[in-house]
Amino acid sequence: MDNSVCLAPHPARTSAAAARILQADIAVVGGGLAGSLAAVVLGRAGYRVALVDRHAVYPSEFRVEKLAGDQISLLRRLGLLDSVAAKANRYDEVINVRRGRIIDRSYGEQYGILYNDLVALMREQIPSSVDIVVDRVVDVATGPERQRLTTAGGSVVEARLLVLATGMADVLRQRLSIRRRTVHEKHSISFGFSIKPAPGEAFAFPSLTCYGDKVADRIDYLNLFPVGDTMRANLFTFIDHRDPWARTLRREPKQTLLGVMPGLKPFLGDFQVVDRVENWVMDLYVVDGHVQNGVVLIGDAFQTSCPAAGTGVSRLLTDVERLCHEHVPRWLASPGMTADKIAAFYADRAKQRSDTRAARLAEYRRSLTVDDSLVWTLHRKQAFLRRRLFGWVKQLKGRRRLQPSYSGNAKAYGFVRGSQQS
Repeated sequence: MDNSVCLAPHPARTSAAAARILQADIAVVGGGLAGSLAAVVLGRAGYRVALVDRHAVYPSEFRVEKLAGDQISLLRRLGLLDSVAAKANRYDEVINVRRGRIIDRSYGEQYGILYNDLVALMREQIPSSVDIVVDRVVDVATGPERQRLTTAGGSVVEARLLVLATGMADVLRQRLSIRRRTVHEKHSISFGFSIKPAPGEAFAFPSLTCYGDKVADRIDYLNLFPVGDTMRANLFTFIDHRDPWARTLRREPKQTLLGVMPGLKPFLGDFQVVDRVENWVMDLYVVDGHVQNGVVLIGDAFQTSCPAAGTGVSRLLTDVERLCHEHVPRWLASPGMTADKIAAFYADRAKQRSDTRAARLAEYRRSLTVDDSLVWTLHRKQAFLRRRLFGWVKQLKGRRRLQPSYSGNAKAYGFVRGSQQS
């Protein structure tokens, strides 16, 4: 891509000349999930919005691949759940297993979709009134009244508010003297790949989660869920980033996976890995010096989360919902965009609860997986025993929804290969 500025996906809405200087209420930098969501919600609310991102089409990236729990209600409140439901694979039941035996089953509306497809879907919802500038921001100036962005192609965007949704990229944060403080370097490594059943067969579960067998393996869990016509596998670990096991998994995923999770075989049969294994090393960090005139950080630009805890998207959606529904209307209703206005967003109770919960669960999942002290060994046993007991109670109360009924190992539970649900 060259450094010229273009508008997408609505190329006819402004001329190239008019795009050289854009005036907006809000400039959003970063067109991943957080930035695209913010542009949708703010654009629909009638604000003049400019979204700046270097990619006209967001590239493939191993990030968010499923939506569940409070993320569903947050998407509904943002008015975007129907759009997701129309494109993603819905499933409502997860079979939870450990050491070849079913622990319990969890229910709830969930969706599987690749990250780049999710971003593309969100961009499709952006109103035509929003200016989308495909370029790279090379300079930024902020103040109590107006914010000014300059792109590599020479274009200028001026706005009252700058929303920084640049994820883990650090260039603009550094220019604004916003510092990244690492809480836990290389906290976890996640792996993603797709599998299919043996030819002529099908998986007999809508979704499956398999927890790690031994503390020494440092594996939290493997989650299998439908995406397109495959089962997507997300493996969450706390292995050392230098561990040769990661390289072996990428080279021989099927044999390596069954080596540490032999109890998977009765559930998966002679499955095939149909694409390359991707991985993501996550550093946990927060930022300091972020309460400034005219600029607000959302999503991973503000704080990262542990993928195994599943809180990253919840935090992101909470940021977008609170910023766009609660704080932006108040800020734009009066002159100026001073730091005291911006501070109200970071002090928002819902945001703080979400951020605190994410930080707490990040360390909880790690300790639950790798801590071999007596306290955590007992807690781990109690946690899985409690889940198994609750599962039995649900069965006794007649709440089972998967037929035939299950009462033992994979074979006894009826996990013969049948039709795949998605």
